[in-house]
Amino acid sequence: FHYDVHHSEPFEEDDDDFSLSTMDYQADIVPLSDTYLLGDAHMKRRLFTDAIKQEVVENPDILQQAVHDEDREITYYAVSMMTAQMEKVTEDIEATKKELEAKADEDGRDALLDRYAGLLETYLENGYGDAKSRSLMEHELRATLTQLVQHSSETAASRERQIRAFLRGKEYEEAAAACARYAEACAGEEGPAYMKLVIAAARHDAAGVQAALAELRALPVRLSPRALQAIRYWGGAADE
Repeated sequence: FHYDVHHSEPFEEDDDDFSLSTMDYQADIVPLSDTYLLGDAHMKRRLFTDAIKQEVVENPDILQQAVHDEDREITYYAVSMMTAQMEKVTEDIEATKKELEAKADEDGRDALLDRYAGLLETYLENGYGDAKSRSLMEHELRATLTQLVQHSSETAASRERQIRAFLRGKEYEEAAAACARYAEACAGEEGPAYMKLVIAAARHDAAGVQAALAELRALPVRLSPRALQAIRYWGGAADE
């Protein structure tokens, strides 16, 4: 979401018709996340509250930043929007769970499990709920991903989601064990080596990072953009 800082009409305190829909958008713009750098409290308030009211704030990090803002009006609208989003995701989780429980055959079950896991991931990644609710969602997500790993045709993607779920809970040994199973099931492929790097980075394991980088470089396959980017970031130039 962006705002044109060169909009021709200045803000007025009594302007009740302020709306993002009437703004001219041009190439010279400032991201919403950078409005804190503008040093104009009035502009920040009007920009944030209008964006939140019109539900155009899609980045959860920006919304979290707004929730903790010192401006009470920004906080009020941000909390209201986050609550509405959480309620919608929670409703979708419950509806999909009931659909899964009612499904007697296997036809289309993987797609339902995938949708269910995605909703649970959204709930957890956006920081919704209290500690008890999040713990229940984490447990449900792991069980769902285990089913996907066992039955889904998208085995690699399911295994990586499972590993990331363990990492989100800082369960590094479980993540490493899941990665070992991934490597056994997909020997010689990029995915397991890449996830070893992800695990090592999460654990701040410098030796593990270097070992994973060496494994990636040694693979007899053309590396994906994500692997090449990781190699550049962690180990310098990548061999393409």
